[in-house]
Amino acid sequence: MKNHTMDTTPFFVLLFFHLGFLILGFGSVLVTDLFGLLWMRDHIRFKQIVHVSGITGYFVWAGWFGMILTGVPLALLKGHVDALMILKFFFVLLIGLNGILLHLHQRRLQSFASEDEVSDLFMFRLGYSLFVSQVGWWGAILIGFLHRHIWTTITWPPQPWLAVGLILAGLLALRAVGELYFKTKI
Repeated sequence: MKNHTMDTTPFFVLLFFHLGFLILGFGSVLVTDLFGLLWMRDHIRFKQIVHVSGITGYFVWAGWFGMILTGVPLALLKGHVDALMILKFFFVLLIGLNGILLHLHQRRLQSFASEDEVSDLFMFRLGYSLFVSQVGWWGAILIGFLHRHIWTTITWPPQPWLAVGLILAGLLALRAVGELYFKTKI
């Protein structure tokens, strides 16, 4: 089923900017995560990841806010919110809330000196937040792709709020297990 308001000039103009903000935000996330992975594997110096994450953080937020500003009118032009769109809104909210945690982690990284040993607990928290970031971004991107190129109305999952609850419960359980493991390891 194709929605004809999704074939109008305003829709394509908004979609162009939406995708531009996606490239800016998610591209910056990927650069930051790549540098973080390189640092965690001792391929780059500590100061490099602190510097890179300090710069890319601005681009991530600009991209995320830009996607919100263009995504709301896109949803309004679509004319309805289906079950999978509720999941997409959850992923977008998850990205923003997790971004606040990542910002706090980045500030904590700045407080470390190069020779300081970073605790396993902090490394878990950082890695977990990076994982949640990837889940949120990829989930929202996949749903956006499905809505634009496969179906404009998707009735799956039949109970989207249950799916949101299960995803959130899974993420919180993973966090709790990691926190418990690394706190007892200290």
